[in-house]
Amino acid sequence: MEDLLGAWQSVNASSPIHAGLLRERQHPVLKKIRKQMVIELIGFVLFLSVYYNFFDGAQKPVYANVLLIAAMGIVIVVNVIGYVFAKQGVPGANVLKVLEKHLVQMRIYAIIAIFARALMMTAFVVFFKGNAVVVVIFIILLMALVRLWIIRIRHLKTVYNNFLQPVDSNAKNGG
Repeated sequence: MEDLLGAWQSVNASSPIHAGLLRERQHPVLKKIRKQMVIELIGFVLFLSVYYNFFDGAQKPVYANVLLIAAMGIVIVVNVIGYVFAKQGVPGANVLKVLEKHLVQMRIYAIIAIFARALMMTAFVVFFKGNAVVVVIFIILLMALVRLWIIRIRHLKTVYNNFLQPVDSNAKNGG
C-alpha cells in the first residue's frame, strides 16, 4: 500500500505516459465522452432545426415548445459540465480524500444528469402528446440510466473502500 501511495505522490506529469494521458485529445475516456457529446449535440441541433416545421411546432402550445427547447438546452449544458468534470484531474496529496471528494461530486453530477434526461423525456412526452407506450419506453430508458450511474458510483466506491482496507503484509510477502 505504501508503494501505491508513494507512486501517487510522485506522479511526474512531464513523463511521456502521463503527459499523453493528460492531453485531452489522447485520453481514451475523454475521447468517448467527447464523441457522445458531439453526436448528441449534432442530433439535438438537427432536431431543433426541423422540429418546428416538420413536427408542427407552430401548432403546439407555446409551453410545449419552450419546455422542449429548454430541456434539450439543459441536457447539452449538463453534458458539457460532465465533460469538464471528467477532464479535471483529481489533485491532492491524500488519495483517500481525493477519492472521497470525487465520489461526492460524481453522485451530485449523476443526480443532475438523471434529472436533465428525465426533463427531456418529459418534454418529448408533452410536446408529442406521448401515449402510454412512449411513457413506458422512457421510464425503462430512465431506469437504465439510473442503473448505469449506480454501477459507476459503486465501482468508484469499491476503489475507495479498497484503499481503506489495510494491506496484509504476510500475504504481500507470500507467507
